[in-house]
This record gives sequence, structure tokens and C-alpha cells, in this order.
Amino acid sequence: MKVYCVVLFQCFLFALSNGAADTAPRPALINIGALFNFNSTIGKVAKIAIQEAVDDINSNSSILNGYTLNLALKESVCNGFLGFVQAIQLMQKEVVAIIGPQSSAVTHMVSLVATELQIPLLSFAATDPTIKPLNSPFFVRTTLCDDYQMTAISEIIDQFGWREIVAVFHNDDYGRNGIAALDDALADKLGRIDST
Repeated sequence: MKVYCVVLFQCFLFALSNGAADTAPRPALINIGALFNFNSTIGKVAKIAIQEAVDDINSNSSILNGYTLNLALKESVCNGFLGFVQAIQLMQKEVVAIIGPQSSAVTHMVSLVATELQIPLLSFAATDPTIKPLNSPFFVRTTLCDDYQMTAISEIIDQFGWREIVAVFHNDDYGRNGIAALDDALADKLGRIDST
């Protein structure tokens, strides 16, 4: 995970250095935000890995050539409203990018503001297929969205010759959007989800 975070930071910095005008001065301190539920397993691991990646980058003067990364951490509690408020607080710290959030529900809320303020939002956990670059051009998904997972599940269902299944899912935006992706994938195979 730490190596993954170092690579992500380097990609961010490459994009920033190539996108910035040559005449625009860059501050010596580059603020990066992280928005996770730090009480969850994913959040705990992400916090350690991201901090270690920042330390590695800052300790190697050949990477940033005199610039320093500063990491601002905010707790999202996997709640759309609280995540939105915390993202606004991160953006007030003039972050150049935000890593996270880890839930699709929070990502929906935060991507609206990130797009409006043109701040890249990089998530390795938000898999909701309704979050698309067309609607959120500053959202970068570094994992496969549920479309791919549900296509694989529909292939398994088709392999067994099943034409109707019962789906058990969490009744929130994340669960409903995942099931909608599965329903679309099953329709391609002439299967369906039992709605009774």
C-alpha cells in the first residue's frame, strides 16, 4: 500500500507540474488531503501508508526539488454529510488533491465540490458505477467499478444456466447502484433479479 501511495503522489505531482503554467510560482509547501474513516480497517491502513509515502517523498530531495508535501487528514466516518463538511475544510487548506473517500456515498457528495473547485479527487475504494468522469471530471478511480464485478458475477450465473436469482444487498445508494449494475449485466445474459 505504501508503494502504491508513493506512485499516486508522484502521478499527482507530475500532473500538477505539467498542467501548471511555467510563469506561475508554486508554493514551497504542497498540501495533499486525505479523507477516510480512520476507525475502519481500510482507513487505518490508508493513514499509515499515505503518511509513510509522504515521509518517503519528503526525505528524497530528488523527487520534489526543494518542495515539501504536507498531509492534511480528515475523518469522514463514511457519512455523506460529514464527509462533505470535512472535504470543504480540506479545500480551505488549499490542498492540490484529495485522496479518498473510501465510500461511494461520501464520494458522490465530495466529487461535486471537487469538480466545482477543480481539485483532483483520487479514490481507491469508491466503486459505484454511477460516478463517471463525464459527471465528475476531477474524480480519478484507481480501482475497478462495480460494472466489472457485476459482469463477472453475471458470467458465473450464466455459466450455471440460472435465469433468475435473488440478490441480498444493503439498501443504500452503494447497494442499490451495485444491484442496478448487476441487473444490467444479467439483462445482457437474458437473466434477471427476482423482485418479489
